[in-house]
Amino acid sequence: MIISLMAARSANNVIGNNADIPWKAEGEQLLFKAMTYNHWILVGRKTYEAMGRLPNRKYAVISGSCEEKTGEDLCFFKTIDNALKYLSNVTDLVVVSGGGQIYAGMISKVDVIHLSVIHCEVKGNVFFPDIPKGFKMVFSQDFKSNIDYTYQIWTK
Repeated sequence: MIISLMAARSANNVIGNNADIPWKAEGEQLLFKAMTYNHWILVGRKTYEAMGRLPNRKYAVISGSCEEKTGEDLCFFKTIDNALKYLSNVTDLVVVSGGGQIYAGMISKVDVIHLSVIHCEVKGNVFFPDIPKGFKMVFSQDFKSNIDYTYQIWTK
């Protein structure tokens, strides 16, 4: 199973302010929609509740306080390891999509990082973890928008 991580962070490494994304870079979320379409998304409970269910995606939600249960397109797990064990039997690709604790717990385990760097500095209390040594940027493209951003792909 290939594990991808997809995130957007500000120039000062902020990914969120509580459950909110503290910017609106027009067009940037289209990357997320395209990359996750018809795939499994691994998220924490707070991120899942904040984003809601997007159509044509399947969700593996991590929450230490939930009852574990699996379904065709929505599953709940107490731990990341339990989720990965289940997902390895039902899919060839999973996209890790936040929040901060999930990114921190998964960044060393992923195969590919899809990162949008938003060219602004914002206030927030959730930060993107450091990209581990051993990853190399293999693609970068700048986008002009109401807030410019750069889309990067990192691989091991």
